[in-house]
Amino acid sequence: MQLCSRTFVVRGIVLASILLFSMGCEAVKWKLIAWRLGVPQPAYAVSVDRDVMVPLRDGVKLAADVYRPRAAGKFPVIVTRTPYGKRNPYHRYEFAGELFATQGYVYVVQDVRGKFGSGGEYYPYVNEGADGHDTFEWAGRQAWSSGRVGTYGFSYWGSTQWLSAPYQSQHLKAMVPIVTGQNLYTRWIYNGILRFNDILFWHYENTSRTARSLDSIDFEKAVRHLPLIEADDAMGTDIPAYNDWLRHLVPDDYWDSISVDDDAGNIKAPALLIGGWYDYYLEPMFDDFNRMRRSGGSDNARQSQILIGPWTHLTESDFEDVDFGAKADFLQQIEMLLRWYDYWLKSTGSGIVDGGPIRIFVMGKNEWRTEKEWPLARTRYSRFYLHSNGRANSVGGDGLLDADPPKQEAPDRFTYDPAEPVPAVGGTSYFGAATAGPRDQSEIEKRDDVLVYTTPPLAEELEVTGPITLMLYAASSAKDTDFSAKLVDVYPDGRAINLRSGMVRARFRDSLTQPSLLEKDVIYRFEIGVGSTSNLFKKGHRIRLEVSSSHFPEFGRNLNTGAEIGTSSEMIKARQVIYHDEDHPSYLLLPIIPARGQS
Repeated sequence: MQLCSRTFVVRGIVLASILLFSMGCEAVKWKLIAWRLGVPQPAYAVSVDRDVMVPLRDGVKLAADVYRPRAAGKFPVIVTRTPYGKRNPYHRYEFAGELFATQGYVYVVQDVRGKFGSGGEYYPYVNEGADGHDTFEWAGRQAWSSGRVGTYGFSYWGSTQWLSAPYQSQHLKAMVPIVTGQNLYTRWIYNGILRFNDILFWHYENTSRTARSLDSIDFEKAVRHLPLIEADDAMGTDIPAYNDWLRHLVPDDYWDSISVDDDAGNIKAPALLIGGWYDYYLEPMFDDFNRMRRSGGSDNARQSQILIGPWTHLTESDFEDVDFGAKADFLQQIEMLLRWYDYWLKSTGSGIVDGGPIRIFVMGKNEWRTEKEWPLARTRYSRFYLHSNGRANSVGGDGLLDADPPKQEAPDRFTYDPAEPVPAVGGTSYFGAATAGPRDQSEIEKRDDVLVYTTPPLAEELEVTGPITLMLYAASSAKDTDFSAKLVDVYPDGRAINLRSGMVRARFRDSLTQPSLLEKDVIYRFEIGVGSTSNLFKKGHRIRLEVSSSHFPEFGRNLNTGAEIGTSSEMIKARQVIYHDEDHPSYLLLPIIPARGQS
């Protein structure tokens, strides 16, 4: 009864806040919001200066809205730079601006070069480093500024933080990059495989001065268009940046020019990195965190921290097929974020260090936990071998996953047809018709081109936290093809909830920069990085691995011909063979975290 009462109270406060917001009752509204978020009560009323033009070194001016405490004095500044429009209601910049201003910060939200109210021409990422630096220098010199500047933002507006940090503005003191990364190649292109759904629709929607509507787009037709490099034209517009990305499918100077992972030693501001278990930036963010802790350009930078929740790229935590509980709400992290800014920009409080620089949400257990390193030092990497009698096809097959190495077993076979790829259900993609997050995979597992390997019901709970790898012995009739892997938590009621997915493109199995095609029906050993997760498999649950050759349209299809990716249209079927025997022991390597009391 107490829980129900609190639920209704919280809902009532949220509804009341919305009503008061519409009525303009600012003081009461922000007291209620502060209570709801668990942050200090507001100390200031707010004033807003619209369309303030910020001059850059080359004469271009960028438009910004400035939210300030309505009081005399100098205040630390938090900057957001966005390509999505500084008054975009979906991104809630106004809410962020008023929240920060009531807490004693000036909030500057700026349209990046070539977007909405700003001058210049837009091309993704290339100008964000210098433009951000010039904006920080401007913000640090204003009459209302204390001279200490922080940054805040998600995704692209998170990338603008990383890109400008190596310029070492004297004013930049702290960052909060959310669901983003230092290396942009690894965000958009995974192991040489296009994250095609998001690439296509993100470019279409955003590479113009204002946002294009996707309402009239036939998503299925658009993602299936061949050749890929003409998909933008098929939607009615030519997008130079989209075409450039398809011409640069491997890391090269093009991507180096808009990535800063090699510049960590020049980044002096500490970062609070925030990501999600169902976000495509997850692995790059752990790399960024470790890089900053190891080689950041100052003692402060080496105090960077990371927070990972059960969230998608949009920080959603409310899903139809699984319930992570009340602690999963992203808004509950606002208090921690403000403590971070208070420490670095106001020199108050003790920061957010509480037992370690890593804070993760353990799914299944649905609790937050603090850790000291990633991967966790106490991890026991355990092999779960693939088994079958040659018929692991679909959930109705005989695929088994256990700790016993295989002996003599018949291989599994399936046909991968690029014209009928396995659809991505859940995962990390959210543009177009895609729905990100944890979703029931039961329908996917009925397909004959999906191999399913499952443990018996667990006798005891088992925590998997860390990076997951599949060592797969496989052969193909094709010159080039893909192999995919998906880790799944199977509930006693039959729900099969995806945790993480990964793929390998055969031509890039040994090197991204020196690809090599396959020889027909020759057995190769493929190492597939499935990704990272933190999940408690409860007693009675089962651990499942799905193996196939597509995860479409989250990942672009391999057409199996070995032709140049992006410019070809011909596709052929591939006959795939998965081996799991004494000479070819395919296995899933899981990072097991011992329960308390276990060594």
